[in-house]
Amino acid sequence: MKTVLDRFKVTNFRSIEESDWIEVSDNSCLVGTNEAGKTNLLIALWKLNPANNEPLIPLNDFPRNMYSKYRVDNHSEDVFIKADFILDDKLANEISKELNCDYEQIKRVLVERKYDGKYCISFPYSEVRSFSCERIIETLDSFKSQIEKEESYIKELDVNKRLLVDFIENEKNNYLEDYFNKSQVEKTLSTLNLLVENNFKRKKNIPEFIQNKLAIKLNFFIDAFDAKPIQTTKEIIQKVLEKIPKFVFYSDYGNLDSEIFLPRVIEDLERDDLSESARAKVRTLEVLFKYVGLSPQEIYELGNDRKVVVKTLDYNSRVVSTEEEDLSEEEVKEWSEKKKERGVLLRSAATELSTSFKKWWLQGDYIFDFQADGNHFRINVSDKLRPEQIELEGRSRGLQWFFSFFLVFLVETKEEHSNTVLLLDEPGLSLHPIAQYDLAKFFKKLSDDNQLIYTSHSPFLVDMDNLANVKAVYIDSETGRTKVSSNLRYNDLDSEKSIYPVHAALGLTVSDTLLLGCKPILVEGPSDQIYLTLIKRFLIGIGNLKSSKEIVFIPTGGVKGMSPVSKLVASRDNELPIVFLDSDKAGEDFQKQLKSGKYIEQKAKVLGVKDFIGDNIYEIEDLIEPETLIKIIDKKYRAENEFEDFYKSNHPIVDQIENWAKKENIVLEKGWKVDLARELQNKFDKNFNKVNIRYIDIWTKLFESFLK
Repeated sequence: MKTVLDRFKVTNFRSIEESDWIEVSDNSCLVGTNEAGKTNLLIALWKLNPANNEPLIPLNDFPRNMYSKYRVDNHSEDVFIKADFILDDKLANEISKELNCDYEQIKRVLVERKYDGKYCISFPYSEVRSFSCERIIETLDSFKSQIEKEESYIKELDVNKRLLVDFIENEKNNYLEDYFNKSQVEKTLSTLNLLVENNFKRKKNIPEFIQNKLAIKLNFFIDAFDAKPIQTTKEIIQKVLEKIPKFVFYSDYGNLDSEIFLPRVIEDLERDDLSESARAKVRTLEVLFKYVGLSPQEIYELGNDRKVVVKTLDYNSRVVSTEEEDLSEEEVKEWSEKKKERGVLLRSAATELSTSFKKWWLQGDYIFDFQADGNHFRINVSDKLRPEQIELEGRSRGLQWFFSFFLVFLVETKEEHSNTVLLLDEPGLSLHPIAQYDLAKFFKKLSDDNQLIYTSHSPFLVDMDNLANVKAVYIDSETGRTKVSSNLRYNDLDSEKSIYPVHAALGLTVSDTLLLGCKPILVEGPSDQIYLTLIKRFLIGIGNLKSSKEIVFIPTGGVKGMSPVSKLVASRDNELPIVFLDSDKAGEDFQKQLKSGKYIEQKAKVLGVKDFIGDNIYEIEDLIEPETLIKIIDKKYRAENEFEDFYKSNHPIVDQIENWAKKENIVLEKGWKVDLARELQNKFDKNFNKVNIRYIDIWTKLFESFLK
């Protein structure tokens, strides 16, 4: 596992006063209207660790309405971006050994960057609320295998050896649950100390070995429970900075032109006063020439058979006048060889690019050609249907965008395609809707190796199976500043236009069920869709579900949205879709309404959560193993009294969470249930690793009902 971005927060950067913590996954989408601030969020994150060394420019990046105070109030030391990263296991283990702590305490690291470019690296999450019992069993087993190789232990009396072995086996039997708490490990440490005191007090080697190899690790667990602060070092800071991923940002500003005027490029590459849009274009050009393997100056020389002689310099050694002279025969010969070599390089680079491009672009089979002619460098494109070479600008804007992005990604990631976070601003707007669908599929593939965050207001790029990782970006009507929320129904007045692409995508999903013959299941909201999609994924994985591709879960925005959406879907063969509802009061009332009205002849298609669990006020969350949700709740909401101690089994969990939160003075924001579902989705492999057979039976029965 590599180091990955977990969440980020932007403060006082352009239009953003202070964003929420924005949690990300492998593939995250920010939706919103133009000027909502989506681009600024990505640019702030990009400048945390840009792959191309993009500069921080306070005049552009610091909020304009506060810029008059930038120097007076020393805002150069302000942190504009914070990000939490989850370190890869190898690095976490390495750092934990150097800092003498448990690796869970430093697994999550906070990286901050200031306007002066300096970084702050810290480990503020040193408190660990629970450890897997596997951790302490591994610790005990490791100690046993280590001490058995020690000479002092080998020479020890058999009775004392037996005492140590019995201690280890007895303690392992005390850790049979999924997790252990502080009191358990304190008891183990106390038993160990008593064992040493009573049986090895007068010895030296064995007590020292026990202290260094076991007692110290048990103390690490206790320190983690106590949230003992972690003090870092310069060396650790450097290690973290080297391992966090680079950020590659791309927008339309960087799209290449087909004909490139080389003298201007050579001049721009030397300038440091370009505008942001001009700098984006120059960056793509620089990437292009890196890929070709020739500098603009070298390519420029390809088309010139004359040499320039400087005739006059001024007092500052600046060129005042020049003169061109014909080349000598020897120079002509040398020049001819250079042109031949560079011509081969250009053709070779174009051939290689065409081959690589085919693996990515699904809309056609294109062949690229690079040509240098005097002051100009040209990119031409042909394909099987149109074999004649046409300038890049003469092809679709979608192809221009993808070609330019492809080059930036290929070069700035050094073709390794790893340890990189891709930030794409409004990708593929100029693509045909079908090509946008293909682009969305491509993003899924791309996110297998690289985290991807993109902005969009196109419904064709909103993945309805990934709704948990779609965020709404909008302008707060009171402050005029950018706001971000994972609740797609948050503050309807302000965010209504921003979340329109999601609702449009819902319509497209409904359309797909009509066109492709999928089996639609209407559910109340995004959390229902997320949980059921995860369950479907799990059942497919264990072989309990065969007809998985036919099932599409369509969130309708609550029970009020069920009727209009069911009419849309019912138009296929005049069949009504299955409706799956919570068994709370609103869900129960609507079930009765449907069964006595529209579904009076098809009552079996109206299902409730309690039909599969038991007769109580159960909601979708009750279909998930409570232990899994309890762990997420206790980690997400820090409280004096944990929810684990408050929870009563076999009772609806949502009411219990809300009552516990009220008692602990915790504010559950709107959309907290969607956040909970998203947390579960983003850690699917871990949370669905071992599932109780009872829940597998419930889920199998549920999906059998869907497929009847």
